[in-house]
Amino acid sequence: MKKSTLLLLLVILGLSSCFNSSNSKSNLNKLNSDNYVSKVERVAILKNEIKYFSDFENAEFELFNVNGFSNSRTTIPGASSWDYKFIVKVDPSDIDKWTNGMMRMKPEYHDDQWMKDIIEKRKIDWKTASDPEIYTRNGDNVVMVVYRLEGIIFKRVIDL
Repeated sequence: MKKSTLLLLLVILGLSSCFNSSNSKSNLNKLNSDNYVSKVERVAILKNEIKYFSDFENAEFELFNVNGFSNSRTTIPGASSWDYKFIVKVDPSDIDKWTNGMMRMKPEYHDDQWMKDIIEKRKIDWKTASDPEIYTRNGDNVVMVVYRLEGIIFKRVIDL
């Protein structure tokens, strides 16, 4: 009777560790600013994961990377697949550093639901009054929405 109880306990522990490792693996592939209260912490985390063109004072983000992120990689990365959605607050005089090499698009309809989603928790930090400027880069799946007067930049980069 004791051997069967011990065997059952080992099976339960084994299954539990499998479920826990699969959940933690998915967390290693996603970074969400909703999990960080401090602006300083959000900015530091985002700076580790993106190429940025000037300093920024605030950030929100939803990042997905199939290979994980710089602080969680334990193996050699495989094939790339990512979807980075973020917003940063920069000095308005630095906007051109971010738009350099990009094409300005006509202000037609664009899907802005992802923009609303990433600021949902702290909308008050991201108020805009100016008209948005929309940019893209030829050959890349990149869109950037700029509120020049406020120094607010929304950017989405997808590689699937």
